[in-house]
Amino acid sequence: MKRSIYFGIFAVVLIAFLGSAVVGEMLGRGVLHPMVRPLTPPSIQICERVLQKVGANPEDFAVSAPDGVLLRGWKVRSASANGPWVLLFHGVSDNRTGMTGQAALLLHHGYSVVMMDARAHGDSGGNMATFGLLERRDTRAIIDALSTTETPRNPFALGSSMGAAIALQSAAVEPRIAAVVAESSFSDLR
Repeated sequence: MKRSIYFGIFAVVLIAFLGSAVVGEMLGRGVLHPMVRPLTPPSIQICERVLQKVGANPEDFAVSAPDGVLLRGWKVRSASANGPWVLLFHGVSDNRTGMTGQAALLLHHGYSVVMMDARAHGDSGGNMATFGLLERRDTRAIIDALSTTETPRNPFALGSSMGAAIALQSAAVEPRIAAVVAESSFSDLR
């Protein structure tokens, strides 16, 4: 009788352990390799129409990250540029077009913007989203590349969700970022 009770407890513990290992592996894969909303011609056209309403046209902008990953996006000058540039960071599983509303508002008020696809998102390379660990270094490369053709005085960073976390972490390691707006960031990865 005692043997069957111990066997039953052992079986429950073993099943719980194996179940948590399987679920943990699946969740880990989903976090690091998120399902990504594709950057489609219709979504690009909608975004371009919104930006054109405020007198702006996106220019392709490609940046090589420190680890060689190619990041793709747009730099968009305001028709009435007043100098400051704002780096826009989208949320997990999204792409640069997810920041269209914020871009239009900023462009309307004279700010120029950089709308990049985060690594492993949209048209950017990379096989894993790291929620800021590598992306903060990508931000430095983006500002360096922007500085070769523009004069980004005191660039700002604005991010939503994962993008907010990237903006905050980027400001911690990139002294050129003058201010951050973080919408719905997380306090830790868990």
